[in-house]
Amino acid sequence: MRDKLPDLAATARAFATYSLVPYLGILFCPGAVVVGTVGVVRSYSSPQMNAERKVCYVSTVAGVVVLIAQLLLWWILYQVPAWSLAQ
Repeated sequence: MRDKLPDLAATARAFATYSLVPYLGILFCPGAVVVGTVGVVRSYSSPQMNAERKVCYVSTVAGVVVLIAQLLLWWILYQVPAWSLAQ
C-alpha cells in the first residue's frame, strides 16, 4: 500500500499534464480527476504521504478546471458555424 501511492500520484500528474493538450486533452481530464481522487482517499490511510496527497489534490483540481475549459472550447467549436450563418 505504501509504495502504490507514489505511483498513483505520478499517474494523476501525468493525466493532468496530458489534459493540457488543446481539444485532445478532454480524453485525459476524467483520468486526472478519478486517479487524483483515488490517490487522495488512499493517502489518508498513511499520514506520512503528505507530498503525494498534495500532488493528487492539485491533479484533481487541475483536471476539473481543464475539463471545464475544454468543454467550453468544444462548445465554441460547434457554435462557430451557427454564429457565422446568423450574420
